[in-house]
Amino acid sequence: MTSTLPQPLNAEPLARLLLQWGVAPAPAAPVAERLGGWLGWADAIGLSQVLATPAATARHPGAHQQAVDWAGAALARLQDELSAAFDDALLARDAAEPAPEGVPLADLLAPFRLHHTQQQRSMAARIATLRERLRPHLADSSAALARLAQLDALFERATAGPERERLAGLPALLTQRAERHQAADPRGWRARFWADLQRALRAELDLRLQPVLGLIEALHDDRPR
Repeated sequence: MTSTLPQPLNAEPLARLLLQWGVAPAPAAPVAERLGGWLGWADAIGLSQVLATPAATARHPGAHQQAVDWAGAALARLQDELSAAFDDALLARDAAEPAPEGVPLADLLAPFRLHHTQQQRSMAARIATLRERLRPHLADSSAALARLAQLDALFERATAGPERERLAGLPALLTQRAERHQAADPRGWRARFWADLQRALRAELDLRLQPVLGLIEALHDDRPR
């Protein structure tokens, strides 16, 4: 029997991972319908103003290649640093050891849950910072990208809440995975759980980076002609 998340997690590879764990994403509403539910009245006014305002001319000729170079380096650095932080050496060592007998599962899970929470917060904060720093580079690159930067700022505010809701169920799912692993292997379950935790973090990183990757793709597609 499969469980169902209250909000769809449709992006790869997180969707694949959840399906492997027996979690069936809820049917997704049409994009326009979901967007309408996310945008408050202030967001809707802001969107209307952005779309109605003529796109400004790029301020710095030749800034496009600088933006491309900066974005690629910043993204690679962020991915490397976050991925390295996921694989905590002390927790990995503990996970490789047999679990002590007589200790409640909740106590054994506590350091792993704390690590997961810390990594989620780090991802959210650092990706938001990169996204914010990327927008001025887009705005300086071309008129079309300047408008895209404005829209991205608006949509980031509008979708922050829904994104938190979609990801809020992951800690509980990981606890369920730990329970299953412990039932199957009371002493060696932590190694399997640690592998699940690493996969979940990397899949979540992929999901959280999608807006940034979209902006960078638009930057590459908007090369001067």
